[in-house]
Amino acid sequence: MIVRCTHIISPVTDEVENDHPGIRIGTEHPVLEVLTKPDQVLLRIPDRLDTTEYRDTPSLWDAAMFTVVSDRMPRCWVAELEEGRLTLAPRAWQRPGFWEDYFDEMPAAVEEYDRLKAEILADS
Repeated sequence: MIVRCTHIISPVTDEVENDHPGIRIGTEHPVLEVLTKPDQVLLRIPDRLDTTEYRDTPSLWDAAMFTVVSDRMPRCWVAELEEGRLTLAPRAWQRPGFWEDYFDEMPAAVEEYDRLKAEILADS
């Protein structure tokens, strides 16, 4: 799935912004994960940092900021419904604590992220 940013909603203030260091208006992004809540849909996309120099920091953004360019769903995505939230993502990323382990730079989580991100990008 690929989306194009049409406007930026601050993840902190929920206000519309003209610029943000993590995303640019008009750019296309692969969607790594879709997370729905009763009142919001969030998309996890990789940041725009040069990942050869920095570790990737995939962030959650309000789906209202994007238009869909390609609705092709990655083959590794599975749906999970838990506590009223629907998630579309690789099964490994849906385990409790995965994202905490990733951001804490646990080697197994970083390796799993890199492997599955590559699968998602290949399917996009």
